[in-house]
Amino acid sequence: MQINFTHILQDSWNFFRNQQKVMFQFVLILFISQNVGALLSSPLNNESHNNLSELANINIENIAFSIAITQLLTSFISAWGLISIHSISQQNYQTLTKAFTLALRRFLGVIVLNLIMTAPMLLGLSEAFAALLTKSSPSIISLIAMLVGIWFFVRLNLTAVHYLSTQDDIKQTIQKIWIKGSSRKNVLFIYTLLVYFLAPILVFQLTTFSNNVLFDMVISILSAVLNVFMLVITYRFYSLFIKEE
Repeated sequence: MQINFTHILQDSWNFFRNQQKVMFQFVLILFISQNVGALLSSPLNNESHNNLSELANINIENIAFSIAITQLLTSFISAWGLISIHSISQQNYQTLTKAFTLALRRFLGVIVLNLIMTAPMLLGLSEAFAALLTKSSPSIISLIAMLVGIWFFVRLNLTAVHYLSTQDDIKQTIQKIWIKGSSRKNVLFIYTLLVYFLAPILVFQLTTFSNNVLFDMVISILSAVLNVFMLVITYRFYSLFIKEE
């Protein structure tokens, strides 16, 4: 089946408008989680440290912890939202509470799939980052690892959607998405650019306009709206991608 991204965008927008109540509930949930993450990542201003290296270590640990918590929150909300979008699309609407329970049951598998699809890319990036810290050029191995990792990520980035939309286990999910992607690498690449590159750039551009608390809140809400809309696009793309040709 031919995948038309213009139709996907239009169809996703129609879904978003027709399901405004559910969509804006997730916008609110995501908005709150983003602000929780921002609070966790704020500097520890109420403590004094005489040792500069100790302060740096504490800040690094604090930042790493806040990023991990924020990522887990965002991933779970995405899983929760995808299950709700799937149930609505299948005309089998689940309440947010029931969708929450279903997401909780499958979330460990989502984490495993996310680790599998990002591990090769992160390995290459970590090696390149380590080289930069030591002021040396990244090795050819790290560059190859990054390229292979990006290709691997593109091929498997729909695994979480499939896992949440079906009763397949992790192995079955990887096999099905990998096989389906064998003849659809181009559309997978375009989708990846749209959701994982262009959308984050747009969010980043919005944040550069922040200059006061009120405007920061508006930008945060717009960012949440865009991220929830990306979930709809992801599910709509997956629905076409997984269909038999």
